[in-house]
Amino acid sequence: MIFSLKPFLVSIGLMIIFFSCNTTQTIEADYVIENVDVIDANSGLQKSKSVFIQNNRIKKVSNFGEVKIKSGTGKVIDGSGKFLIPGLWDAHVHLTFDPLITPTMFKLFLAFGVTSVRDTGGLMDLVMPEREKARRDPENTPRVMVAGPLLDGVPTVYDGSGQNNPHIGMGQANPEEASAYVDQLIEKDVDLLKAYEMLTPETFRTIIQKGKDNGLQVTGHVPLSMDVIEASNAGMNSMEHLRNLEFACSEDWEKLLETRKKLLFDGKDEAGYYLRKNIHKAQRQHAIENQSSERRALVLKHLSENETWQIPTLTITTSSAELFYGRPDWQESFKYLPDTIQKKWAGASMERAAQPIDSYNQLIADWHLEMINHLKKADVDIMAGTDTPIYFLTPGFSLHEELALLVKGGLSPLEAIEAATTKPAEYFGLEKELGLIQDGMLADLVLLNKNPLEDIRNSNSINTVIRNGKLHDRAALDQLLESLMK
Repeated sequence: MIFSLKPFLVSIGLMIIFFSCNTTQTIEADYVIENVDVIDANSGLQKSKSVFIQNNRIKKVSNFGEVKIKSGTGKVIDGSGKFLIPGLWDAHVHLTFDPLITPTMFKLFLAFGVTSVRDTGGLMDLVMPEREKARRDPENTPRVMVAGPLLDGVPTVYDGSGQNNPHIGMGQANPEEASAYVDQLIEKDVDLLKAYEMLTPETFRTIIQKGKDNGLQVTGHVPLSMDVIEASNAGMNSMEHLRNLEFACSEDWEKLLETRKKLLFDGKDEAGYYLRKNIHKAQRQHAIENQSSERRALVLKHLSENETWQIPTLTITTSSAELFYGRPDWQESFKYLPDTIQKKWAGASMERAAQPIDSYNQLIADWHLEMINHLKKADVDIMAGTDTPIYFLTPGFSLHEELALLVKGGLSPLEAIEAATTKPAEYFGLEKELGLIQDGMLADLVLLNKNPLEDIRNSNSINTVIRNGKLHDRAALDQLLESLMK
């Protein structure tokens, strides 16, 4: 009798096909975004993924088709042709800078995909209620980190003495006074500290040490009485606006520093706002026109080694040359602001945009943009922040302009996304919770209609925002924006 293997092999093949067709895993989830292209700083672009959300977490990220949502347990969202990125941060905002704008800011941030913000200056009795409001309603408001007031010296820059000079700074006359005041901020549970320009070196170092002792990052402006390397070596964790970095990179930086110290001493009885302004006016142009590549390399080497991160806020530092606030889309964004602000901003911004760009403003803007590439090459970490709502910067909307300017300065689109997602999470020690699209991460996400890696401005092609697991689709976001116009 002759035995044939053919029927046996056919049977085995059919069994393999049968079982392979029935091994698709199913899991419970509140919803899944299927067949979506996922983008984050660690993995770049990952095509055709399924992202499962349960409660406020990413339960699982899988290849499309390998895992399905268990029937009857949740909603399926078609992500075909769309791009999913982590929720965005604006790492430099002032929630209470203008009390008329404050009530609109959370809605605007959410509508434009900003799911976390870092408030870098405001009085405690004003900013803390905003943080508590956000904590009570995490699905509908951004995550809020607060620094409290600017820790400044005497005289104090932002002492509330004028219309353009709100009270967001507190003068510290000496190290002992600063230490006691920081203790009060720590007792009130601030998330970071912010040092400012009129501090003495001794008081600055006291604030830095208090931050270290209590696990708080210290950001700010390098005091005018100090060099950038000196401040970085002392332990400054981050710098805002690249402020006073131009002085440190000048070929005659030592002479400029000695002059600043004399100007500070001679002007100790002047108003802080004008004293600082006059010192900047006296030195900034000269410093930029006399930059030293060797000195710059040394300064950036220290920033990199000391991990003194930079928040360039190009939307504020280049605005007088870029004039983006005169664009139709920017003017259109004003309609979401209170009527008084809308009219004020529309008139003032168009008047400003119509004026010729003077050489000084162009010089300042060019230097800031050029520094982005230098920072990148020196491996200095960058975070994206805007300074909203100062100088016509519509909350939320302006963050997308910041990303575009970072790319114009030399970052790749993926690096710009990193600056607004992964890096701020790392800054606050939240890298295991936020900033990436991975199993177990908090579900703060933005679904885009277009690929931001092809054009960073596609970061604003927002289809859906997910905050703390809650899905806000385009209709809900439009309704949110419409509510601001009533």
